[in-house]
Amino acid sequence: MTQVFEERVRRLPFAFTHLDPSVRRDVVYLEATDTAHSFGVLYRASGQEPKTAVYLMHPRGEFTRHYVVPGLTARGYAVFGQNSRYLNNDTDMVHERLLFDIAAGMRYLKEAGFEKIVLLGNSGGGSLLGFYQSQAERAPGDRLRWTPGGEPVNLADEVMPAGDLYIAVAAHLGEGRFMLNVLDPAVVDEANPLATDPDWDMYNPANGYQPFPKASSYDAKWLAAYRERQRERNRRLDTIAREYLADHAYFRAQMRDPGFGALPTETRGLVTRHARLGRYMVIYRTLANPAYLDPSIDPSRRPLGSIFSPGDPIIGNYGPGGLARVMTPRAWLSTWSGLSSQADLPDTIAGVTVPTLLVYADGDCDIFPAEQRELLEKSGAKDKRLVDLPWADHYLHPVGEEGRKLADPRERIIDLIVPWMEERL
Repeated sequence: MTQVFEERVRRLPFAFTHLDPSVRRDVVYLEATDTAHSFGVLYRASGQEPKTAVYLMHPRGEFTRHYVVPGLTARGYAVFGQNSRYLNNDTDMVHERLLFDIAAGMRYLKEAGFEKIVLLGNSGGGSLLGFYQSQAERAPGDRLRWTPGGEPVNLADEVMPAGDLYIAVAAHLGEGRFMLNVLDPAVVDEANPLATDPDWDMYNPANGYQPFPKASSYDAKWLAAYRERQRERNRRLDTIAREYLADHAYFRAQMRDPGFGALPTETRGLVTRHARLGRYMVIYRTLANPAYLDPSIDPSRRPLGSIFSPGDPIIGNYGPGGLARVMTPRAWLSTWSGLSSQADLPDTIAGVTVPTLLVYADGDCDIFPAEQRELLEKSGAKDKRLVDLPWADHYLHPVGEEGRKLADPRERIIDLIVPWMEERL
C-alpha cells in the first residue's frame, strides 16, 4: 500500500515525494484583512534558522507540497508554501482578493524574522506573484481600487511587504491571457456548445486538422484571423458578464430605494428575486489552441497535445470539466478574461523592479517561447534573465528519450535558481 501511495503522490503535478525527516514543518493558519482564511506550511532544515524564505502560491493549486521544497531546504533555505482561499475552486475567484492572502503570508514571514523573501511563481503562480509584487512596489495611494467587475478593493490601506527577488518557473502570461489562446472561436451560441462555424474550427480537417497523434498544419493567415476571432468571443463573454452584473446592481439599488416598501407585494417580490439571484456563466469549449497540434507554431521541444487533456485536446475542448467551465460574472472578468483581468503578467511585470529570473521549460505543451521573450522584454527589472530548462515539461518531468538522459528537471531547477539567488542575496 505504501508503494502505491508513493507512486500516486509522485504523479501529482507539483508534489514532492521525498523530504529529509528532520526538516521542520510548521502549519500556519492565516486570516486576511478582509477576514478570508488561508493556510500554508513553513519548511526549515533542522537546526537551522535561515534568514531567507522562498514564498510559493498558486491561484487555486495545492502548493504546500511543492517539488522545490526538498532541494531548497537541503540548501539552507526556508520555504513557505501557502494555499489561497480559492483552493481547488476558482468558480468565484476574484484575483484582486488573492493579494490579501499573499499579503497575510508575507507579513507572517516578516514577523517570523525572515530578512529576505524570494517570490517563486510557478505556472499560474508566476502571474499571481507578479501581480502582487507590482502592487506591493507601488505607493499605497497608487494601488488598484476596483476589480474589473466594479467591486472596491482597499489595497491602499493594506500592508504589502514586497519580495526581494522574483522568479517565474514555467509561468504563463496570466490566466486571462492563457484563456485568450484556448477559447474556441468557432462557438456561435454560448447556450449551445455544439453550434459551430466550421470555417473557424481548428478541429475541422478542412482547416488543416489531422486526428491526434498526427501533426496538424494551419495556414498562417487563417491562424491570424483565428486569433482575432478568439478575442471577439472574449469580448462577447465580457459583455454577458457585465450585463449580468449591471442587472444585479440595478435591482439591488431598487431594494435600497426609500420607496421600495410602498411598492405592490408582487413588484417587491420580483425586485427581490432579481436582486438576490446569483448568476453563473457556463463557458464551453476552452481548449482550442492550434499550437497544441501544429508544432510549427512557435516551435519548441514540446510534444503534441495539452496538459489539460489526455491525447487529442479535442477531448478536453468538449469533455466534462475544463478551464473556466462554470464561473460567476465577477470571477470571469477578474480571472479568466484575457481582455479584462488585471493579473496580466506582461502588464504587471513592468512594475516588478527587483532582480528577475524567468525559467522556461522548453518541453512545455501549454507555454511557448515567444511568451517568455515578451515577459523578458516588458520586465521592469534592470537585473533580468531568461534561461531555458531543456527537455522538461510544464510540471518539470523529463520529455522524451533526450530528457531521460539528463538529470531530473526538478533537480536541475534547484541547481539553476540557487546560484542565481545566492549572487543577489
